Amino acid sequence: MQNVTTELLTDSTCPNCWTDFPVENVKWISAHEDLMGDYRLGPDANKRFRPTRFDTHGNAIDVKGLSCQDFCCPHCHLKIPRSVLVFRSFLLSIAGTPSCGKSFYLAALAWKIRQTLPKFFNLLVSDSDGECNKILNSYEDQLFFSSDKTGLVKLAKTDVTGDWYSVVQYADQAVTYPKPFYFDLRPSVDHFNSELTRKLSRLLCVYDNAGESFLPGADTVSNPVTRHLGIAQSWLYCFDPTQDPRFRRALRGKSNDHQVNDGPVTARQESVLNEMVNRIRKHSELGLKDKSDKPLIVVCTKYDAWSDLIGDLPQPWAYSEKMKCNLLDMDKIEFVSDQMKEILVRLCPEVVSSSKSISDLVYFIPVSATGDSPVKDPQSGEYRIRTDFIDPVWCEVPLLLALAHRAPRLVKVARRGPKPRATDES
Repeated sequence: MQNVTTELLTDSTCPNCWTDFPVENVKWISAHEDLMGDYRLGPDANKRFRPTRFDTHGNAIDVKGLSCQDFCCPHCHLKIPRSVLVFRSFLLSIAGTPSCGKSFYLAALAWKIRQTLPKFFNLLVSDSDGECNKILNSYEDQLFFSSDKTGLVKLAKTDVTGDWYSVVQYADQAVTYPKPFYFDLRPSVDHFNSELTRKLSRLLCVYDNAGESFLPGADTVSNPVTRHLGIAQSWLYCFDPTQDPRFRRALRGKSNDHQVNDGPVTARQESVLNEMVNRIRKHSELGLKDKSDKPLIVVCTKYDAWSDLIGDLPQPWAYSEKMKCNLLDMDKIEFVSDQMKEILVRLCPEVVSSSKSISDLVYFIPVSATGDSPVKDPQSGEYRIRTDFIDPVWCEVPLLLALAHRAPRLVKVARRGPKPRATDES
């Protein structure tokens, strides 16, 4: 019989329920169509089991004799990608108010990291599980592979129920968990740390919560939808300048974007940010005066609508002949961040104040998920994005910043000033 070996972690954390478990306790999901019904997930779910038989490829065999492919958490029974057992997780939490452009940003982020990380940083990016990334892949398809002959698209907002969440039954208590999106990040053979590929590879878990999830009382024992904030390596807060009346006044006569001139949405965005900060403290067990050493990145969306306030953005990385790799240009990024901070201090000082209350590593990063303003659809009357004009700007920079601080052996930085405080969790 063929010997099967693999390099597994000793222990891991379920990205669904955030429970730690020894990898040897992982359960499998039965493959045979007759093996239905699970006491955690209900009658429509395939049975979960601890295997006693394996095929020559190391896959478990269910009681009907079929080889199985999928794993699940031994605690919540939700499906987990195989990478959970091999790579350490890198959790990224994203929040923002409704209509802040978060769905568009997520799609552009996924699209850009698939191109930028392999091309410029020798980091391979792939979906850890296509089924788990179904919603996000659909967003990417609509924006970058649209088959709509009108060339106009509008993405659905993040919901508070349905396909975005999983429900698990614990005795008489039903608990709702958010579904993360998964990506494998692995150094390529050309990476400066390629000899450490196995150790440095990461499972990137991206959590997207609807703005309604940050209403007071929305996070409960039965609805712990934002508990990932406590163990995330970095937090992204999407701030939409076009939702703020003070920004719109500053842009009067400088922008043709209907979101600025017509004012379709106005929101007190700092309330979501404050609630996010409070939950970070709660789930991280930080005291009221304590600060985290993790970076908080304020992602200022829809840059294309208000770019006149800050000007053109530079390329945020540069090739180093000495290092023989691309380096994240922290001088340029911090210069832009400081510019953005000055604008926010002048127009929305409460956003800066709330951000600085949780971390000294705060960046204010302008991004445009589309690079173009929405136009009115003549048929529906709704505003939509022209897919032929989509050109994302700086969407990958927040993730690169998070990696530079929390996984610096994957992304190196260049700077003329003091060295950033980076924490390598390898």
